[in-house]
Amino acid sequence: MKKTSLLKLFCSVFSMMLLMPSCLGDGDSSFIIEKDFAYIVSDGYGQKYAVTFNGNIMHDAIGKLTADRCYFIGYKLTNTMGNGFYNAEYVNVLDNGNAIAREFLEYTKPYENSGLINRNDTITPTNVSIAAWSSGPVIGDNWLIAYNMTKKEQDEVKAFFYYDTTNQRDSEGVINKGDNRIVIDLRFGITDKGTSDNNMTNSFSAVGTLASIRNSGHFTPDFSKTSADFVNVPVKFRYQRYTASGQPASVEYIGNWQLGSNNAYYIQFTKQ
Repeated sequence: MKKTSLLKLFCSVFSMMLLMPSCLGDGDSSFIIEKDFAYIVSDGYGQKYAVTFNGNIMHDAIGKLTADRCYFIGYKLTNTMGNGFYNAEYVNVLDNGNAIAREFLEYTKPYENSGLINRNDTITPTNVSIAAWSSGPVIGDNWLIAYNMTKKEQDEVKAFFYYDTTNQRDSEGVINKGDNRIVIDLRFGITDKGTSDNNMTNSFSAVGTLASIRNSGHFTPDFSKTSADFVNVPVKFRYQRYTASGQPASVEYIGNWQLGSNNAYYIQFTKQ
């Protein structure tokens, strides 16, 4: 059994192509991407490049970004250096050059040591989706979520990624040891209350770094059912969705236990 290819390991819905007059490799070839998810890598020589769904992008603007962080960028590619690396004619770092908000996977309740104003400041989105992900370390085990919610105009909102060892279950029932299934909770809280009373509905993005699930000791993959040196463990994300004013939130799950099916997400574990 072969390991999954790079393109399948890194899935993103954020690449928005504006123009593709021809394919890279021809003398006049180029294409423009308006917005793409990018993970910044620094190689052993101090050279930085951006890992994107379209390949590894190199440009002076990339060299000014922080390694191991994720950004939204726009760019124009005009030629390839080979081995999946491209020199960009230009790179625009979106969101005023700021990295995407990032949180690391937690194993205690998100409201403990979280810096929230108070315990009641949990808020619920109207929807959540997985916008970019990798089953391996291709993008640093960073998972990008996109979500919509209504909040006070100046409220600052933070997304939390939480592995609840005491509540590993979904709508189908309890997950038992050896099932090779993971449920990760997505929770949201207000970290800074604004002074405005105006409500606003907007779209937000956040990155969760899930690398610690590999060696935290909270989850141990079962390799007994495969002869390969790795196993793909499906993941579901659980969140509380806003329904209506004064009504309880509904519990929603993102993902599918059946690998290879639509809406299936997984983390690849390798035998040590």
